[in-house]
Amino acid sequence: GRPPLLQTVAPPRLLRETAPSPAREAAKSEAGEERQGQGRMEGVLAVNNHWVKYAARVDGRDKICRTVAYGSEFVLWLFSRSGNDVLRRWMKQVKNVKSGVGVARKCFRFAAPLKDIDAVAHMKERGTPATMKTILHTFNAIYYFIDSIELLSIFQILPYNPPEVKRIRYRFWVVKTAMNISLAFITLARAKSNMAKVRRENGGDRQAVEAAKKLVFKAYLQLIVALTDIPVMFHNTSDWGKKKVPAHVMGASGAVGSMISCSLIWMEVGASLKAKSA
Repeated sequence: GRPPLLQTVAPPRLLRETAPSPAREAAKSEAGEERQGQGRMEGVLAVNNHWVKYAARVDGRDKICRTVAYGSEFVLWLFSRSGNDVLRRWMKQVKNVKSGVGVARKCFRFAAPLKDIDAVAHMKERGTPATMKTILHTFNAIYYFIDSIELLSIFQILPYNPPEVKRIRYRFWVVKTAMNISLAFITLARAKSNMAKVRRENGGDRQAVEAAKKLVFKAYLQLIVALTDIPVMFHNTSDWGKKKVPAHVMGASGAVGSMISCSLIWMEVGASLKAKSA
């Protein structure tokens, strides 16, 4: 008859070496947990670095304070209508926060006119947008200069009445806001035109199309931010505006615009950090 089939059996020593040992599994688990811990730490450090770069920007700090200041108007309105005595007692603290943050913003912007003067001096654009930007930066510089006078008047270093100075300041802010809204519409139109051009010429390049879409999205956000200044402008520049645009509507509009501005600055900082790491 035929010989029986030989069965290949691993020697006992090989079985011992390939069998999973508790010590080896524990070591692998510890190594995996260590890698996860390092990943979490790197993520925390990356967020911290992002925040440090954001907070180092004057406009970044200013927009956070602006969100709090205008948001306080809406919170005051909510507290006053709540019917809750505890919340109503907190209204004084909210007013103090609003006032303190307002002074902090003026301190941040004390030398802001120099930035606008530098922008006009180094402007390379030509045509109507350049003229509009020149008007925007000029009125913005005057606005911030008067803002500094108001700050010194609040500290009683200058003998002027802060509310009167504030009214004069907002007259220049009206022109600045009008130019800003107009430029936001122009920027959006250019971004859309650029995206259409990219799709025609580089339709197969997904990276180029995505970059064009991001520019359009950013332009939309900038337009929304500019439009949220309209209720603020009406409320702060005339008695008619104060009647038509209540303080809580003005506050909500200003807070929403400020939060979007914060997100735009956050994205700019992230793009800058990504470009440096690349």
